[in-house]
Amino acid sequence: MLRKRVAESLTARIFLITACILLCAGGVTFGLIAWATPSTYTAVVTDDLTAQVDTLVENLTGTALEDCGPILDDFILSSGAAAMLVGPDGQLADTNSQLAVQSVYEDDSVVITSSEGDSAVTYAADAVDAQDGGSTVAVTMSEQAAISTEVWFAGQEAPCTLYVTPRMEAENLAVRALAQMAPWLALVLLAFSLLCALVYSRYITRPIVRLNGIAGRMAELDFHWSCGETRRDEIGQLGRSLDAMARRLDTALRELEAANQSLRGEVERERELDRQRMAFFNAASHELKTPVTILKGQLSGMLEGVGVYRDRDKYLLRSLQVTGRMEALVQEMLAISRMETGSVPVRREPVDLAALAERQLALDRELPEQRGQRLVADLVPGITVTGDASLLGKAVGSLLSNASLYSPERAEIRVWCGLLEGCPALTVENTGTHIRKEALPHLFEAFYRAESSRNRATGGSGLGLYLVKMILDRHGAVCTIENTADGVRAAVRFSPRPIGGLPAGGVVQ
Repeated sequence: MLRKRVAESLTARIFLITACILLCAGGVTFGLIAWATPSTYTAVVTDDLTAQVDTLVENLTGTALEDCGPILDDFILSSGAAAMLVGPDGQLADTNSQLAVQSVYEDDSVVITSSEGDSAVTYAADAVDAQDGGSTVAVTMSEQAAISTEVWFAGQEAPCTLYVTPRMEAENLAVRALAQMAPWLALVLLAFSLLCALVYSRYITRPIVRLNGIAGRMAELDFHWSCGETRRDEIGQLGRSLDAMARRLDTALRELEAANQSLRGEVERERELDRQRMAFFNAASHELKTPVTILKGQLSGMLEGVGVYRDRDKYLLRSLQVTGRMEALVQEMLAISRMETGSVPVRREPVDLAALAERQLALDRELPEQRGQRLVADLVPGITVTGDASLLGKAVGSLLSNASLYSPERAEIRVWCGLLEGCPALTVENTGTHIRKEALPHLFEAFYRAESSRNRATGGSGLGLYLVKMILDRHGAVCTIENTADGVRAAVRFSPRPIGGLPAGGVVQ
């Protein structure tokens, strides 16, 4: 478990590595200090003692041998070293010193006692040879008895030899003190190393952990964040680079999403158009199949002279009528195809809506008169819209013919033109009939007829209102059909917004 956590956590690895490095560094440092302390201490003591001996020699030179005792005592007290003065004859010199060599033991050690005589300190020499009388000594200095020099006293023809030996017990005491302090130093070093490793690992890995979390959010395509890094080192530069990259990716992603939405919308529109085209062609083939079958049957019967078809004049007239309906259907289909493909240009010019409706009423007046229907017109002059007069005339004509064809005899056809809630509008209402509620939403679909029997005597091709909708859509107008108390009303409302740089509708003063 611990190994897995260490393997998955950069902070834990850096903590352990840093703690181990600090512990090793502390241990090595302590070992080097313990190893180097004796030799370093000896070198320091020897150098210091050498300087003191040089000063002592300067003070002793030219002094009488019997007067040098106080100088030697001051040197021994200040330096803590043992001094032994041997005369030219090889005998211990009498210096009247209160701190002097008193005897030489058989175990080759020299004993120095203080003037009070209450203590004695023994210093080891490598070789001390005593003569039988005990008054002559020959000294061979070791590395610890580091200094020997000649001193010329006043009134002597030969120099005396001064032997100075430093105290080396302090060296061993320092090593023992370090050994005794080692456990406590180890605990302090461990605590210090763990604390430093914790602070260091958190300081190093905290921004990396934050950047790792940010990278994870970026992998989830979440760019709504900011590092807010203020450091001036490479980590800070990395954080600021991530901020800039996130902003750019967020912008690019939003643009891509918008483009995808637009593309999906276009694809859906294309699919809808394809569906509508397929439905249109299926319905067109169905609509054309019936008159073609009728026409074929009539012509075959007349050619073969079968039954009622012997009256050729009668059925030739009917065939001509069928051909006329087919021609009208084909013309409507061609008009719709041109409108869908945009091959029919839509002119943008001011059109007086009331005058347009009046002209169309004059052209279509014969149909309601034949059916015994009454036309009622209420047209407000000066209502101007922008568009194509011929196309708008065809739309108004389709609305008038539908109103007449789907109304009974002695019905009223009411036409109104004016402003409706500030917008140019035209309404056509026919009385004496109603449309089923479930049929109202489908009236502008191609080949749809509210008459479920699809009888030619009671309904047209089903393309009239579909063509009206296409024309009005290109003029920014909306057409609605609803049942009223007296009958059915078709209302056309033009938008007041500009279309193609010209106002869609307005009032001419």
